[in-house]
Amino acid sequence: MPRADRAACAVAIACAVASPAEAAARRIAISIPAGALGNAIATLGGQTGVSIGTVDPVLSNLPVRRLRGTMSVDQALARLLRGLPARAERIDATSWRIVRAARPAKPVTPRLHAPDMRSAGSSPTVDIIVTASKRDTVLSDYPGTAYLLDGQELARRGASGTDAIIARLPTVESTALGPGRNKLFIRGVADSSFNGPSQATIGEYLGDVRLNYSAPDPNLTLVDIGSVEVLEGPQGTLYGAATLGGVLRIVPNAPQLASFAVAVTGGVAATAHGANGGDLSAVVNVPIVPDVVGLRVVAYRAIDGGYIDDPGRGLTNINRTATRGGRATMRVRPGGGWTVDVGGAYQASNSDDGQYATRDVGPLARRSRIAQPFDNDYALASVAATTDFGATTFRASAGMVAQNLDSRFDFTPANGPLTLFEEANRIRLLSGEVSLARRGTDGVGWIVGVSALHNEERLTRNLGAAAAPARILGVRNETTNASGFVEAGVRLAGRLVATGGVRLDFAHLVGAGLSDIAVAIKENRRNELSLLPSIALTWRLTDRTTLFARYQEGFRPGGLSVSGTNGTTVERFAGDSLKMIEAGARFPDLLGSGIAGTTTLSYAHWENIQADLVDAGGLPFTANVGTGRIIGLEASLSRRLIAGVRGEAAVFVNKSRLTRPAAFLMAGDDPALPNVAKAGGRASLMLDRPLSGRLTLPGDATLRYVGHSRLGVGPLLGIVQGHYVDTSAVARIGTARFGVTATLSNLLDARGDRFALGNPFDVASGRQTVPLRPRTIRIGFDARF
Repeated sequence: MPRADRAACAVAIACAVASPAEAAARRIAISIPAGALGNAIATLGGQTGVSIGTVDPVLSNLPVRRLRGTMSVDQALARLLRGLPARAERIDATSWRIVRAARPAKPVTPRLHAPDMRSAGSSPTVDIIVTASKRDTVLSDYPGTAYLLDGQELARRGASGTDAIIARLPTVESTALGPGRNKLFIRGVADSSFNGPSQATIGEYLGDVRLNYSAPDPNLTLVDIGSVEVLEGPQGTLYGAATLGGVLRIVPNAPQLASFAVAVTGGVAATAHGANGGDLSAVVNVPIVPDVVGLRVVAYRAIDGGYIDDPGRGLTNINRTATRGGRATMRVRPGGGWTVDVGGAYQASNSDDGQYATRDVGPLARRSRIAQPFDNDYALASVAATTDFGATTFRASAGMVAQNLDSRFDFTPANGPLTLFEEANRIRLLSGEVSLARRGTDGVGWIVGVSALHNEERLTRNLGAAAAPARILGVRNETTNASGFVEAGVRLAGRLVATGGVRLDFAHLVGAGLSDIAVAIKENRRNELSLLPSIALTWRLTDRTTLFARYQEGFRPGGLSVSGTNGTTVERFAGDSLKMIEAGARFPDLLGSGIAGTTTLSYAHWENIQADLVDAGGLPFTANVGTGRIIGLEASLSRRLIAGVRGEAAVFVNKSRLTRPAAFLMAGDDPALPNVAKAGGRASLMLDRPLSGRLTLPGDATLRYVGHSRLGVGPLLGIVQGHYVDTSAVARIGTARFGVTATLSNLLDARGDRFALGNPFDVASGRQTVPLRPRTIRIGFDARF
């Protein structure tokens, strides 16, 4: 960490002198989001400066409502525990323990796939809220498939990004080009392996602000995160374009207006057959004007040691990646029930070289003539304002994103001169939304809103001698969207609720070739008008079982790409659309067995699929590859095995194919869509055991299987990948304020093949593999002041 960063952390820690005893006694402005009780008491402890904990995993997983107001710790605990089979025991002036009540009103069952998939608990008076539904819908009433990941559980694994989410949710998958340039896929909606002008298939959000549109996953480091929500798609009605597969929403911890707090986490990691790494992060929360203005600042830095060797250049561990970044949010409560958040985020990810190997050299080695570094510089500025009018909530948000991606590849022909291909992508995104939503019970309520988005992407390319590659044809794409949407839930009869909505979206598309020579383009300007309806049914079969069915649509506008025929002209690719129907069930206690679970069956029809491909020479281009369909089945189970130990399992089966391939694809090619495994699953043992005193031992051991998939469509890309088992374990011993963590990744030291592409110009040889990171051990710590 730079000297200035170390000094800032030292000053922040030295300033943490607020008396916990005083905090416990006085009335403090408290704001705790809806979620699990364990998260709520941790947030309450952070806001008040006291210690609150529980050693009971069942109690920790109970859902609680949002809590907001000015009150003492005792009053806050009383309100949090109201209606729960739990009570608060005061240990001393600054410490409380949450234990089971002597006679709970009802038996308590574990939450579904906790912390990954939460369902309503056994008590009808407490709820898990799906905030990404935009109507704060209770999960048991949500007519679709949704998952909620706990931020504290993700943080145990260190300063990790999207890989931590993928490890917890089998239906979320990714390419593996490297941090900051991967594509994410949900529920088998995968278009291609490469990064081009096509829009992403899922929408990523930080709070209420969009993170990307036509860019890869920024891979923001999950430090100081409250939760991650995943809504399986499409989500066109509420979220608009580029949400064919769904929505991934990262919810950061909000600034607290009444308490000063500092948290520090860090760790060191050792990778077998590779170099060491480490991470360090700090969080500072400062109430600038108590109960009115607060500031929360996050800073982090991480080094992932390399593990790929290049004997041809005499180098080892070439694929080192460094990540640094931070966030800052100022929250203002000016009165009248308003809350205004102004914030920003920045992250720079730099990799020294590609993370692929070749079979002819070794499982963790390759030979290349030129280093192939890449980096992703990401910056975000945002503002959001909310207020409540009884059960009606007004929200307004706006964001501005600047993302710069640079990649370099070795284009050297066999026995030829050193040749380099460079690609630079400059992306600017402006987005905003205003909505008015009314909450109801059992999924009844409504939302109406408008949104706007402007995205500009400039893709430039250089090719030639390594010392001075020449500029070749690139493209510029601009998309301007304006939308209006409405959705409402209406009770039809008894426990049967119908939800319907529609979005009207207007898109204005402008494109141009980027070249020293004028390029003629047909239809360089175009307008597209889309109507995206949705309809769903939710039926509370019993107090503990919910059935649901949903139909929804999604779309992506078209754009311009360099031609895949000659690489010297620009061609337009058309927009694509996806229609999906799904049906499923949630059961937090199946037939009184204590088994919680969910199961969903889905069918999707995908028209005019956009895909980023490579031509015979390895140069990337984008085209429509045809029409396809996706059939998916997913299921999960969770059950308490013994005291403090819970078992979890999740599986999915995916069957996809191009039913009408585009004419340029060769007959006889495998018609399966790329990247998404045909089957996969995850099994875990979750531990939460009390030790002596205030010490606890939470942790988990996980086995994850990723089945066969293909790199892409077409004759050059029919390369089989996947079919590997990944294993991991993590345990933390400590108190609510301090702990030591041990994390083991890839315990069996498997190689696998995450994504059989590192250099597009050599992909047709079929030699490339992207192995799993070898066995890695991380020892970390976390401390709160």
